[in-house]
This record gives sequence, C-alpha cells and structure tokens, in this order.
Amino acid sequence: MIQIQHKRRQHGASRASCAQPESIVSEKRQFPRLELNSTVLIAGSRRAWLCQVEDVSIGGARVVKPLDWLIQDATDEGVMRLHFIIDEDTIVSLFSRIVRDSDQHFGVRFEAGQDDEVDRLLYETRFAEL
Repeated sequence: MIQIQHKRRQHGASRASCAQPESIVSEKRQFPRLELNSTVLIAGSRRAWLCQVEDVSIGGARVVKPLDWLIQDATDEGVMRLHFIIDEDTIVSLFSRIVRDSDQHFGVRFEAGQDDEVDRLLYETRFAEL
C-alpha cells in the first residue's frame, strides 16, 4: 500500500515560519491526486453512463458529469460501482460514494475494504497515456 506522510505545523509556530510553495498550499485534499484521462463506466442502480475520469487518489476520484446525469438513477443507498477502463485489457472496479457535486464534475470516495483494488488502480494509472 502507498504510504503518505503529512507535515504538521507545530503548536505555536507562525504562518511565516511554515511558508510553503503556492502549489502545496492550494492543495488541501487529504490525498495527492494522479491525473488520469480515462473512461469510466458508472454502473448505477437504474442505468449506466460512460464518461471521463480526470484524476484519482487513494481516497477517491473526480469524474466529469454525464450530460443526462440523474443522481437518483446512479446510487443505491448512496453507493455506486465505477469501472475504470484503463486500456482494452485493464478494468478496475470499485464501489464508490459521491461526496462532492458541482455543475460539471462530481467527486467520489472509494468505499472501505477495497485496498487491493485501489492499489491496482493507482499502479495501472502510472502506465496510462495522458
């Protein structure tokens, strides 16, 4: 499994003493993201959609919202299955839950207990063409 360490500001340290490059400061997510321009099949409770995934992390993914997207058709008790199509021979499937929603994208968190599949997705992402 991939290990990620975060540096924390010591209690009482000033902001100036903890200055970091702007790119690090602007990224407030718990896990770093890996860019992935790939297709994902969303297998919802009532229908399915093919769309694009833009990036992935240990915790989840950002997906471009399909044009005819209806969240009530996608989730069964909040959970849906995403099939990441890395290439013609590689598909990684994960149960996911929507945690962020905007006009053009939504963010999912991978459900617990899928560590091997998440590791496989991150490994395969390294070889995907961007």
